[in-house]
Formats: sequence, structure tokens, C-alpha cells
Amino acid sequence: MANVFRVQVEASRSRGAVMVLARALQVPLESARQLLAEPRVLPRDLEEGEARRLVEALRQLGVACEPVPVVGQGRAVCGTHASLAAESPCEDCRALVCVLCRGPEGQPLCARCSAKRARRTRAKGLRVSVLLVVFVLLAFWATSRQRSLERRVTWERPLDVGVVLLARGEVKPEVLEAWREGVGQLEGWLEREAGRYRDGLGRPVRFVLAGPLAPTGVELSPPEDSLVARARHAWALSRALSAVDEAAGLSSRKWDARIYVMLEPTSEGGERLVEGMAEAGGSVGLVRGVQEDTGLTLELTALAHELFHCLGAVDAYDARGHALVPEGLVEPGRQPLYPQPAAEVMVGEVPLGEDQGRLPRSLEEVRVGPATAAALRWTR
Repeated sequence: MANVFRVQVEASRSRGAVMVLARALQVPLESARQLLAEPRVLPRDLEEGEARRLVEALRQLGVACEPVPVVGQGRAVCGTHASLAAESPCEDCRALVCVLCRGPEGQPLCARCSAKRARRTRAKGLRVSVLLVVFVLLAFWATSRQRSLERRVTWERPLDVGVVLLARGEVKPEVLEAWREGVGQLEGWLEREAGRYRDGLGRPVRFVLAGPLAPTGVELSPPEDSLVARARHAWALSRALSAVDEAAGLSSRKWDARIYVMLEPTSEGGERLVEGMAEAGGSVGLVRGVQEDTGLTLELTALAHELFHCLGAVDAYDARGHALVPEGLVEPGRQPLYPQPAAEVMVGEVPLGEDQGRLPRSLEEVRVGPATAAALRWTR
């Protein structure tokens, strides 16, 4: 078996050295430039002759380097850079990646997980933008909203909540039936959770399901980053939702809250994107769901999450989507603290450990924690 070598190099900005390294390792110029940006052992096993030829070529270009013998062959290769050896596991999925596969903070990330994080960042940016738009839309009614909120969370009567399904394509009958059953299940879930904190509430919320309707004029994409653009977007969204209410038969009745569920096909790559947005203390929530889904655990959790936003509850997760302690836990006094038995509704994942969690498998794994119950005034 031939001897196996790697090449240890010092940092260099030589364009010639970058080109030599790109040809030798079969990587793009930008990748070769990154490899030469700091001293390192190059992540590629070479036969002795190849290693010495590369060392000689780099030395002629002024790069300090030397061959380093390596024990063994057949190391794993990077899934993104097939010509380079994998050296560490991806922080998210644990797939082996090379030194070039790094996130913005230098952590090992494969291309797929890096793209997922970027999508999450964009989704959170969308959420923030729409929240600002809704805030502008409802700013003129701030005082009346507060009074309305105070009336709603006295829980002297069941709240009437309209749920409108929006879809650009056909929604299958089995999906519609799942939604009809799902809102009933959510009513029962709310009754159970409220009853854990306060006697005598019965079913605190009554849902009325409408649609599906075409989301004409309902645009969830963020507006341009200017006050005028946001005001125009808010006005357009208000008019579009008014038209939806008219078509859904909701205009003739006063609602405590309205939640609009935009059903969209599964995203490219098969990823299921479920998220929502609503203004704290307002009366309108938006949920993005999966058009083919009949399980609806994530959609119903998001619906409850956004409804609770309208009733004054706040998010209880950190920038990475993990539960804050103690407000994001359903049992903050549990010993040991992890794993938690269920997901807090204002977080949306079951905490398994510090900065670890998984999605709930059913509404049975979603609960209202003490902090959210206090915000809803279920506790006195």
C-alpha cells in the first residue's frame, strides 16, 4: 500500500498558489483561497509523489509548506466538497463535513443545514416585518384594542374566533375534513388546558371554520423597509382581509379574533413549513400551513399560539427557537428539569435538554405553561 501524505501550509495570498492548489485538490478558486487563508494541514489525502509535487510547486511560489505522513486511508469525504476529507460532524445533522463547510460563526454546517438556517432566518425576518405592518395597521385603534383585550381575558363568556382557510389551489376533501375535526379538537384542548388553572370556564373558545377561499390580495411577503411601504402594505392587507371576511360570511358578526390560515404546498425538498404571526393584544392572526397535511398538529399549535398572541401572551423561545427558562417550560419546577413532558404552546417544541428539543407529535404533547396561563389570566 502506498504511503499517504497530507500537506501542511502556511497562510498565503499568492494568486498563483491559489491556482496551483485549486488544480491539485480539484476545488474552485474561492475554496482554494479559503484553504490558504490561514495555516493548516490541507484536508486531502495524497500519494507521496503527489504530495511532494504539490509542495514543490507551492514553495516555488513562496508558500512555506511540507508533506506530513498520515496513517491509513479511506477517510470519509465531505458531501459538499467531494474531493476533500471530512473532519468534523455538522452541528445540526451530524453528517461529516470538511473545513470549508462552516456557518457564520465558524461552526461546522453542511450545505443543507446551512440553507435551512438561512430559511429560518428569512422566516423570522418575515414574521418581524409583518408584525410591524400589523402594528401600523392597528395603531389608530390602540386604546380600543386594550379595552377589548381587557374584556376578552375576563373569560366571562366564550370567545368567538373565526378561522378562515386560504388556498391558491384545490384543497382535498380529506384535508377539509381534518380541519373540521381539528378545530373541534382544539376547542377541547383549550377547555382541558384552561381547566388545569381555573375552574368553571368550560370551553373558553368557540371556533367557526370558513373557506377555503382564494387569498386574493393577501400577501405575506415583507414590504420594502420604509415607513411608507409598510403603511401601504398594511392598508392593502387590511382591504384584502376585509374582502376575505365578506366572501367567508364573517363580516356580519363581531369576532373576538380572526385567524387566517394560508395553506401552501410542501416546499422544495419536502420540507414542511408551518409558522404564524399576530400582534400582541390585537385581533388578527396569520398562520402558514401545509396544503396536503391531514395530521395538523403543527398547524393547530400555531393557530393556538397566534390566538394567544392576540390575548396578550408572548413568545417564550430564544433566537434559535429553543425554550426560555422558566417561561418556556410547562413544568419549570420539574426535577430533573429535562426532558420536559410536553411543548409549551408559546414555544412549539418539546424541550429534551438545554438548547435541545423536538416537534410535538400530537396536541397531547402541547400544553399551556404557568407563564402563559398568567398572561391569559387563567391564574389569579
